[in-house]
Amino acid sequence: MKTSKPVVLYVDDLKEQLTNFSANFFDVYKVHTANTTQEAREILKQHPVNVILSDYTLVEAGEITNGVDFFESIMATYPNPIRMLITGQGDKEVAVNAINKGRVFRYIEKPVDDEELKLIIDGAAALFFAEERYRQLLATLEDKVKERTARLIELNAEKNEFLGIVAHDLKNPLANVKMFTDLMHREVETLSKDEIKEYTGDVLSETDRMFTLITNLLDVNKIERGFKANPIKFDIVSLTEAIVDNYRSRAEQKSLTLHFEAKAPKAEIHADEVASMQVVENIVSNAVKYSPNGVNKNIWVRVVPTSTAVRVEVQDEGPGLSDADKEKLFGHFARLSAQPTGGEHSTGLGLSIVKKMIEAMNGKIWVESEIGKGATFIVEFPIA
Repeated sequence: MKTSKPVVLYVDDLKEQLTNFSANFFDVYKVHTANTTQEAREILKQHPVNVILSDYTLVEAGEITNGVDFFESIMATYPNPIRMLITGQGDKEVAVNAINKGRVFRYIEKPVDDEELKLIIDGAAALFFAEERYRQLLATLEDKVKERTARLIELNAEKNEFLGIVAHDLKNPLANVKMFTDLMHREVETLSKDEIKEYTGDVLSETDRMFTLITNLLDVNKIERGFKANPIKFDIVSLTEAIVDNYRSRAEQKSLTLHFEAKAPKAEIHADEVASMQVVENIVSNAVKYSPNGVNKNIWVRVVPTSTAVRVEVQDEGPGLSDADKEKLFGHFARLSAQPTGGEHSTGLGLSIVKKMIEAMNGKIWVESEIGKGATFIVEFPIA
């Protein structure tokens, strides 16, 4: 790989010195020369420079200035080039002033031969490139720190949201369980069997609600820590049909008709069977949960093989999803404008779990929906 030449700017009020420097070093450096500090500033504006050499005494427009003042004037705008001062004045005070005011790396006393000067410039260029690598590394680390900080802020917000949701979603069922058990404890001698059955059924319903929330939270935690799929070859048609059959009675309670269609009697995929069951069950459950209650609506579940994948499509006649809903649909604790229609409970975690699971199996999930026209959730599994 070709290495770029170091870029050197030499500033001197004697044109003969500039010509000699260019002639002696053009083959090893990319040389820029400036007869005045103003010319030097123009070059710095237009070209990246690694090393700057300046004569100490500079005469410009009949006035005497010096390289130290020049270096001091450009430090804020051009802090990175390595600065070196060439002078015939062997005064220690000049050297100290150059180092303190101009942040000069090297104070070079005349006379200096070309070979020695080349070694000095090579050392300065090496220092520049080492510092440049350090600056790039530092910038990369700063970017990573910013990303990590932003992620920590995001996680902290999610944690606070999580605590609020858990407190809210567990408080109500716990209060109901306490109420029913208190009632049964106080009235145990007077309650009929039917009343006991009703109250224990209510307690069971509330504990199921809490169990679902806790299970979902544990699933999220497991996935966040790194869900590893165990892919095997199996038939998604029979699995999906079994899930549809399991949800028929729940659908019928809301006057919903579940339809199952398979474009082929068998469609083998390569995926985690347990996770695939959770994914399909979730989107079928959501279709039942969010479809209108008691108005004779339909839900279609289809298994559609393609040349590269197998799709499971779940289409409902529910309220549909707004653009705002679709943007946050697969996020944690998503609260959508649509709500369950039969008193069912939603933690807002299900689809975030589904998305992570299906992606861990190299699959995809998306939704097609318009407000008032229902929704179709499409899950795409890799073929066997």
